[in-house]
Order: sequence, then C-alpha cells, then structure tokens
Amino acid sequence: MTATPDFAILPLLALAGAAVWLALACLTPRLNRRWQRRATWVLVLAGVPVLGWLTLEWGPGLGVLGFGLGVLMLLGRPTARRRAARLPTPAPMNTAEGQR
Repeated sequence: MTATPDFAILPLLALAGAAVWLALACLTPRLNRRWQRRATWVLVLAGVPVLGWLTLEWGPGLGVLGFGLGVLMLLGRPTARRRAARLPTPAPMNTAEGQR
C-alpha cells in the first residue's frame, strides 16, 4: 500500500502563511528606520506568493480581502498612527499670552 498525501491541510497552511505574513507586517514599524524600507520590500516579495496561494486555496473573495488587508498593513501603518496620537502637541508660539 502507498500512503496518499493528505491535501486537506493545504488550505490551512495557506491561511497560516497569511497569518505569519500579517504578524511580520505588524512588527515592521517597530524596526529601525534604516531597516523598515528593506523589510517592507521583503514583505511585498514574500506576500505575492502567499496571496496567490491563499487565493488558489480559498477563492477570490478571501484573496481580495487578503490583498486589501496587506495594502492596509503596508501603507496604513496602524501602529504609527497610535504612536503619533500619544505625542503631545506643542503649544502655538504666537499667542496673546506669549507677547506680553
């Protein structure tokens, strides 16, 4: 008897690959500025086959959703917005109190 490969695990592996890519994309803003651009290009180059595999296994609906989420993660940088929101805004210099 020959062992037949179990192809039922392939869709789950595609979903796991997309989840690993998403986790790495979330960690990219924490890198030094010098390494962020390189890490973004590595994520883009690694994300294309992962997105293709995800679309092949789960269909075009999830493929488009994955593409949108990937674009949001690479261009949106949600952690950068939170970091900018925590910074205090400086007071304006040309106020009536400052001219006395």
